[in-house]
Amino acid sequence: MKLRRLIAAGLASVMTVAALAGCGNSSNGGDKQTSSDGGGAQTEGSDAGNGEMVDLKWVLIGNGMPTNYDTWMAKVNEQIADIGVNLEVEVVSWSDWDSRRNVIISTNEPYDIIFGHGGNYISDINLGAYCDITDLIEANMPELNEMMPEECWTAMRVNDRIYGVPTYKDIAISNYAIWDKELVEEYNLDLASLTELESLTPVFEQLKADKNDYPFYSKNDGIYFIFDAYDQLGAGTQVLGVRYDDKDAKVCFTLEQPDVFKALQTVYEWNQKGLINPDAATLSEARVYNMWRIGQGWASAAFTSWGPQMGKDVAVEKVGDTILSNDTVRGSINMISTNSKYPEKCLQLLNKVNTDTKLRDMFYYGEEGVNFEYNEDGKVHKLDKQWDIPGYTNGTYFTVTQEDKDEYNQFEEIKELMDEAVSSVMLGFTFDTTNVYDQIANCSEIWLRYKSEVMTGVQDPTVYVPQIKEELMAAGFQDILDEAQAQVDEFMAAK
Repeated sequence: MKLRRLIAAGLASVMTVAALAGCGNSSNGGDKQTSSDGGGAQTEGSDAGNGEMVDLKWVLIGNGMPTNYDTWMAKVNEQIADIGVNLEVEVVSWSDWDSRRNVIISTNEPYDIIFGHGGNYISDINLGAYCDITDLIEANMPELNEMMPEECWTAMRVNDRIYGVPTYKDIAISNYAIWDKELVEEYNLDLASLTELESLTPVFEQLKADKNDYPFYSKNDGIYFIFDAYDQLGAGTQVLGVRYDDKDAKVCFTLEQPDVFKALQTVYEWNQKGLINPDAATLSEARVYNMWRIGQGWASAAFTSWGPQMGKDVAVEKVGDTILSNDTVRGSINMISTNSKYPEKCLQLLNKVNTDTKLRDMFYYGEEGVNFEYNEDGKVHKLDKQWDIPGYTNGTYFTVTQEDKDEYNQFEEIKELMDEAVSSVMLGFTFDTTNVYDQIANCSEIWLRYKSEVMTGVQDPTVYVPQIKEELMAAGFQDILDEAQAQVDEFMAAK
């Protein structure tokens, strides 16, 4: 992502957030820009540098607690002793995450830092769960603040305040068409000419005839990627959005936009021609093998993820722009509890985890000597392929040591993609849905009833899109459009 000027003060208000008890503001300023006047006194009990050790608890998601947790944690604590922190980490399993996180937030269970994402960021702020860190960033995480693109901080703003530290990783969407390489070579396919859905139809017809298989084997979300070009404004429904490159910032009913509608027509054509598995609309999981599909990632994922998962060599071709938005940045966030006694120490810890390579490797790969070791070239050699804490939950990719099995540095590739990303015109805007909450809930329910069959081509969009729109309008969709547009116009005027 090309660094652009930070969106100026005057970002649209999402809600009025009361001053959060226990999270005062530092006098040292905010992020890279001059922070807004937040007021408030320093947190009682905060330890900004008196030399005492403080205990912190960090709640993360993963495969559950590592079997070597005690020895790993001891080594981590040795590495962070210089910042005066003694850390406890709770790794919640994927299957238990939603219920466990809800219990923690709703009951005010003690913790200091918790992993989250855009799906709960705004709602938890509404509950007063997280500390306003705007005025604590610069003084307590200077190295990470310098590393972090300004757009990332912009995306985290709610009512022009920051309540979370985003993970600087693949914080933009890059879509790739993924092909079975054998088929590409057999048919001498020019992948660069096959990045539009309609261009695939004759190829798919030939593959179906020759291979007696479905070229597009889909589950119930179908061509989900067609909505990636639309910023959904934090409303959580695909039928509402602003196209990322629309300088006029027109809030629209996405299904009837020319690019989306054309894609829906194409997938309907595929379905009618038998190019899609007939049970697609009812499947929650797709099969492992695909002749063709779309995936989010970067080119080398063909060798590291997509191909190995499929058990085949694959060829890939980038589709469209790399897009940066609130949603993409908010995919991985760490927030500080409003009840934490030590918000400054929390930020100092996150700063060190992100910028100290040895410590970063400990969170990314596990315990040295057990899960990994460094070879003579200084690269990481894994001893145990299983590490229970996913790297994206706790820190940047760009200070992680490269694995010895890789001939290339995938993290550098990711960074290059981020540097060329196009920022959504809505970056920094979050829709305040207070006045249309019920309408959004009702409209979301309507779309869910139709979604699977429309997205997998079971139903004709020329018939069903108007029908969906009619039902949405009866449920108050125009109210949503009007409210969103008014807020968007105010936001754009202040830029």
